[in-house]
Amino acid sequence: MIYLLLDSSGFGGIESHVLQLARLLKAERQAVTVVFIRRYADHPMYQQLNNAAIPVQFLSPSSPIDHFAYSFAKQVTRGDVLHAHGYKASILARLLGCLTPSVVVTTFHAGESPSGRIAFYEWLNRISSFMSRNLAVSKAIQYSVPGECELLANFVSVSQTPKATHKGKSRRLQVGFVGRLCAVKGIDRFLWLAAQNSDCDYHVFGDGEDAALLSSIEALSDDISIQWHGRVDDMTNHWHTLDILLMPSRAEGLPMAALEAMSHGVITIATDAGDLVRLLPNDCIVAQSKWQALADMIKVFDNDKALALDIALKQQQRIKDAYSCEARWPQLKAIYQRAE
Repeated sequence: MIYLLLDSSGFGGIESHVLQLARLLKAERQAVTVVFIRRYADHPMYQQLNNAAIPVQFLSPSSPIDHFAYSFAKQVTRGDVLHAHGYKASILARLLGCLTPSVVVTTFHAGESPSGRIAFYEWLNRISSFMSRNLAVSKAIQYSVPGECELLANFVSVSQTPKATHKGKSRRLQVGFVGRLCAVKGIDRFLWLAAQNSDCDYHVFGDGEDAALLSSIEALSDDISIQWHGRVDDMTNHWHTLDILLMPSRAEGLPMAALEAMSHGVITIATDAGDLVRLLPNDCIVAQSKWQALADMIKVFDNDKALALDIALKQQQRIKDAYSCEARWPQLKAIYQRAE
């Protein structure tokens, strides 16, 4: 059995990764169970896993370390794999690994530098990494982990995604931001860039500590068309509304939003944060110090829809070739076989 452990109260990049991984394991006829350290009310991932017929288990309804965790440890047998995601789940999985005959695998996802209490837990996560077999979703994260750590880039399913299509010259370009509304993800930069191209329509999918910035957008320009959709737990039914995903991030790992967008034929343009520099072609990425140049990039695609379609198709093919479930499965299979 492969147990995928995580501590999750909402839906973001880690949750999207675990959902894709669980679906892939099930498709490859691997026994898999997603184990949540705590149960939170109305978590969207519970229903998504149920729809995919993937078993779900909870260590505790409230506290992460108590007799529920001990009961879970008793059911783990030799040959089982505890694959943890996120610092809390990884630390707990390593402790459980000391009590069980299982093998512990952990994946490092965080590309930004945390602060406060989270920084302490992330430090503890890294210094205890010698107790597990470690994976990282980007090169930068891989280098930050002491000891041995294997690169396992994020991946998405592309079997059901539509092919990129020409959306017409008369259609206003639809530009989107997807993610946490915070400085790390560059929501302030996104709003500045929106003010430079008022001929486009802008969409914001997400919530966060800098949500108040959206109310100030009218002060930048009266001509900006921007719609805030709030937090969206599954972008599947929204990607078709966008032409471009704009990611002016200050730090990243390998964002699932970029992979999902590209797989749906949505052009992704971004700063060179994390492994976005390895994912995107040179004409779709800018240096951090030149993030304002993303405004010119938007104008180019707005004025040349044929070029936009060509880039969309090439990016979509890039995902199929290198970042799809099919492309990633041989490496994952080898990782789990080594863990047995």
